[in-house]
Amino acid sequence: MLSVFIKTIIIYIVLTVTMKIMGKRRIGELEADELVSTLLISELGAMPISDSSIPLINAIIPIIFIVAVEVALSAIKTKWRAAKHLLEGEPSYIIYKGKLLQNELERNRVSLNEVLAEMRSQGIGNITDVYYGVLEANGKLSLIKRSEGDDLGHAVIIDGELHEAELRAAGKDMKWLEKQLKEHSITRDNVLLLSVLDNGDTELIKKEKK
Repeated sequence: MLSVFIKTIIIYIVLTVTMKIMGKRRIGELEADELVSTLLISELGAMPISDSSIPLINAIIPIIFIVAVEVALSAIKTKWRAAKHLLEGEPSYIIYKGKLLQNELERNRVSLNEVLAEMRSQGIGNITDVYYGVLEANGKLSLIKRSEGDDLGHAVIIDGELHEAELRAAGKDMKWLEKQLKEHSITRDNVLLLSVLDNGDTELIKKEKK
């Protein structure tokens, strides 16, 4: 009994440290690779507690390995944009300016019942009241009411990374973007945020020099 208690304390400490290393995020905000890592770590942590014949080290080593892989993937996604798109994907518009995009529902394998259920959970009674519906990269569906969405900001560049879907949603193209960057005498890599409102106004925030 004492050995199980000691194992539990050690596993608790190991899991707490590893979760802090991986970052403070709620389950619903995790990307696919982060969710898989979290589930594996939880399962590995439970093994030596539920089965006293399994040595503690048999759980700790795989946990450390998974955390190391997750940290490495995070660094790769930060450094290489192509890897970030491959591993995380991009947000998709399910509802665009009040119009339900049926082809996007099919492409993302989202049913209309799921959209309606999310609407109800956000206190929206009618689909015609939704101005924008965005399926985020983590699978969460963000809904913006008409009264709130007239001036939605389309984040075209985030931390130097171009989001082409947002550029198209804003009704702009690469020529327009290049002109904006030229007018501000800035390169894309030095942009922290460039967003475009539905009314055409733009907001550009430069990265602070370190």
